[in-house]
Amino acid sequence: MKEERDIKENKGRLSGEAEIDEALELLRQMEAVDKRRGYERVVRPVKSRLRRLRMWRRVASVAAVFATVAVGVGVWKTSEPVDMPVTVATIDSIVPGRPTARLVLADRREVLLDTLSSGRVAQSSGVAIRKEGEKVIYEASSEKSASRVEYNELLVPCGGEYDIVLEDGTRVWMNADSRLRYPVAFRGKERRVYLEGEAYFEVERDTSRPFVVETERQAIRVLGTSFDVNAYPGDELHYTVLAQGSVAVGDKRTGEERVLSPGEQLVFNVESGGVIVERVDVGQAVAWKDGMFVFDGLTLDQIMTKLARWYNVTVFFRNAGADELVFKGNLPRYADFHAVLEVLEKSSDVRFDVNGHVVTVNL
Repeated sequence: MKEERDIKENKGRLSGEAEIDEALELLRQMEAVDKRRGYERVVRPVKSRLRRLRMWRRVASVAAVFATVAVGVGVWKTSEPVDMPVTVATIDSIVPGRPTARLVLADRREVLLDTLSSGRVAQSSGVAIRKEGEKVIYEASSEKSASRVEYNELLVPCGGEYDIVLEDGTRVWMNADSRLRYPVAFRGKERRVYLEGEAYFEVERDTSRPFVVETERQAIRVLGTSFDVNAYPGDELHYTVLAQGSVAVGDKRTGEERVLSPGEQLVFNVESGGVIVERVDVGQAVAWKDGMFVFDGLTLDQIMTKLARWYNVTVFFRNAGADELVFKGNLPRYADFHAVLEVLEKSSDVRFDVNGHVVTVNL
């Protein structure tokens, strides 16, 4: 196929024959994607492997190849939406994220929340599930609850955000490209949920039942407090920022635990297991929840990763070193995408080429 020929022709400009051979195999798999179930079967594992290849750091000619493939199976981003079904997409304008999410019930029924008006969505395990504005709310009802624990999932795609109020009253703000798995009704001696991506939690206090947020490598245990967890699969660093109360952040492999005080951030290196605890401006650290981007000493690589998730775009770096440029400043989260790029251009020597939903960074 044409994409294979294009990659083969660029082998000399890439770092490693093995990476190119693997990229070719990934492209063949992408062609086999089933529109409805293909993401779980093919694209999800492909996404993980491409992160290890870090193909977005390669030359722009390869970016064009991947952009061609993306049109056939949905807009292919630096970070794919978590478990969202793959559909054929057309290239349209780049717009900020909006409230959109998919609710997967315990019986595997799926509800596209942004297509519904406010009102009751479902009933499960004695809990009424309803939509109110731009959030989904779980409320204990008078109906008899099931004895077994049933789990729902809320999946927010790239270019999305959503709020949820759990059965115990805990409120969760979910950022783009995130997944939360949680019991419909909390039972037993703890309240445990599972997170991929980023979310801000305001935990309803219950001294008899600690609240635990479990991620890929960590478990964050609290009684009642407010904190942010940023733990995207494939990211080198995961963050926990405490706004109020107290949290204990534990490494699931070693069992080591660190207790945070308000205003502290724990930075966890997924590969090495290293931990750094530092003081931060909490307002800046969780500004995404309140509609702002705060780039306080972030590299361009970190900034473009955030923009890729929020604006639903693919980002490629053409020049070595461009991704390491450091920026500082605040930008409205709902600003026009091209206006955001213009601000970055005016404050540096970097330049952006935008073709559809593909952004190439030049230096």
